[in-house]
Amino acid sequence: MQGLIIKSISGEYTVLIGEEQIVCKPLGIFRHKNISPKVGDIVDVEDFMITEIHERKNDLIRPSIANVNKVFIITSLVEPDLNTNLLDRLICLVEWENIDTVLVFTKADLVNIEDYKIVLDYYHQLGYPVYTMPGSSKEIINEINDNISVVAGQSGVGKSTMLNTFEDFGIKTDAISQALGRGKHTTRHTELLPVGTGWIADTPGFGILDLDMDVASLSHTFVEFFNRECRFSNCLHLEEPGCSVRKAVQNKEVLESRYANYKQFISEIKNRKKY
Repeated sequence: MQGLIIKSISGEYTVLIGEEQIVCKPLGIFRHKNISPKVGDIVDVEDFMITEIHERKNDLIRPSIANVNKVFIITSLVEPDLNTNLLDRLICLVEWENIDTVLVFTKADLVNIEDYKIVLDYYHQLGYPVYTMPGSSKEIINEINDNISVVAGQSGVGKSTMLNTFEDFGIKTDAISQALGRGKHTTRHTELLPVGTGWIADTPGFGILDLDMDVASLSHTFVEFFNRECRFSNCLHLEEPGCSVRKAVQNKEVLESRYANYKQFISEIKNRKKY
């Protein structure tokens, strides 16, 4: 029988076969091959054992999930404050994986949304669907329909709260730590939740992520840089003469925070390769 892994917890996997959910364990051969089933995997099941994992179209490490169509990057506008550095870092990682990105800015009811219009409009102009919560549940459900999606973002930004607005999944939420300026991890396992005609994964929260790519690849994940014509085809948009990206920053065509984050990410990659 063939099914979809919708939940992983403590070495046991819940597989959806038709309308039936079966709790299974993988054959020992997977452990010897250093392979672990993941939520999102299409698998074969016999006698409550996972016997085969079908080829994955993508394979994310953190969060640990496979075969994802869309990543919903959840970013709060306040409590914790808007963090464009983490936002751009996550966008880079999703672009690198060649997965569609949807941006959701939460806690919009706690701020004057006009104060954030420049930032929100900029990301929308880059081609990313941009939504605010509360208030965009129907539109977000339409994005989830017929897809396997995952939420990603810093702890405390409202990932679980957003999911609970679609249906009362009973996902635990927690208060923001005033000392740390971020939330506590409230999700302890990865699970696909049915929303509309699709699935969305509630995953353990995470913070800083390494950009495991070279500098040229990083520059391609900034979509507004990629199609600009610089004097040199291998321009990294730093100090090279005739750089159209730096000129666009000066002309306010590129968000200054985006460019500052880009330079920081380049520095991180270069420093990592020294060691």
